Amino acid sequence: MPQVKSVLGHVSVETAQRKRICYRHRAGKVAHDIVKGEACLVVRGTDGGQRNYCRDAAADILSKAQVELDEMISALGL
Repeated sequence: MPQVKSVLGHVSVETAQRKRICYRHRAGKVAHDIVKGEACLVVRGTDGGQRNYCRDAAADILSKAQVELDEMISALGL
């Protein structure tokens, strides 16, 4: 039987080994860094690049993803 494909393979949680820039909060009044040792959400693009998100931004991203997954599950009648 074939393996089940992971649709979240491009998303992971990492602990910052150095200062990173939160992609969502990179400019303006809310601009801040992700400090060394802090957990962050990492989204890898098809171009090989990655975007880092702080915990607050990650919460919004994952909440939206959960809603979308729930809608797909419902649409499939699962």
